[in-house]
Amino acid sequence: MAATIADDIELVQHHNHEHIDPALISRPFAGRIGGNQQFTVSPENAEFDKITAKAPDAAANFSWKASLDLRGFSDTELWKQATIEGVGTGLQIYLSSLYSLGLFAALPETSLGPIVPAALGSVTNAVLLPLFIYAGGPVSGGHFNPLITLSTFFARLSTLPRTVLYVLFQCTGSLCGSFLMRASLGRPPAELIGIPGCYINTALVSPGQAYVFETMAAFSLVFLAFGFGLDPRQRDVFGPALSPILVGLALGLCSFAAGFVKEGFSGASLNPARCFGLMAAAGTFKQDSARRALIFWILERFDYHYINWLGDLTAAMVNGLMYWCIPIYKD
Repeated sequence: MAATIADDIELVQHHNHEHIDPALISRPFAGRIGGNQQFTVSPENAEFDKITAKAPDAAANFSWKASLDLRGFSDTELWKQATIEGVGTGLQIYLSSLYSLGLFAALPETSLGPIVPAALGSVTNAVLLPLFIYAGGPVSGGHFNPLITLSTFFARLSTLPRTVLYVLFQCTGSLCGSFLMRASLGRPPAELIGIPGCYINTALVSPGQAYVFETMAAFSLVFLAFGFGLDPRQRDVFGPALSPILVGLALGLCSFAAGFVKEGFSGASLNPARCFGLMAAAGTFKQDSARRALIFWILERFDYHYINWLGDLTAAMVNGLMYWCIPIYKD
């Protein structure tokens, strides 16, 4: 009886597999968050050479030479995936900035100071991120963050053309989402400056302190995200359904840990595109000419923004070095 049931289950699984078009399941990409490199092209596939010649990161393992091939910029499919990254990033920034502003405004209303708003913001981030990964993962990989994209590049899970296009579209999406948020609320720029994760009081926090905060928080997030959502050894443990939830919990933990411990520092960015868009939306643009307005805007709003990028870039490179020293696959 047990053998009959097992045979029936195997027959159903085989039947379902035959009638599912793999092209409709997912676009093959080694750097898909939550996929644990499950959605890649096997060397045994008859179309392996054709697919990887166009998109080397469709395979689980490829060379640096293939990663740096600039012909990927001519791939129309890659531009479509980058567009999804831009749209998803814009929507995510729009929603997250709304509750960030609300929590920041409620800061003086709590007797515990910034602890309660930081906790609520972290919980919301832990819910928001997995939902966007589920929505965009089958198409673009569900990065929506230059930190993740840069980390997959240095770990040789995504190519240079994909990395450049993703980061550009993520920043563009963040700009659109941030300015639409400002237009929706009609908030003056002064109220947008203190958004958690992007605010640094230069009188209380030095560049070195902010850099260490950002680098360590970003590296912690990348270490956990790779362990949960990109390590193929976790494929049978978590799978694509549970991994995004764990990545979201990792984001919530990292954002909470650095959210209130240092006065004058509202937490690590963990997404430089987010701060880029929100800091741009906080600009005033009240100078006499466009050139003077641009210079004033950069000096006033972006004096510490380089730390959001430098800290995340450092974390991505350290993670890539670790994966080079301790590779996943055996040559």
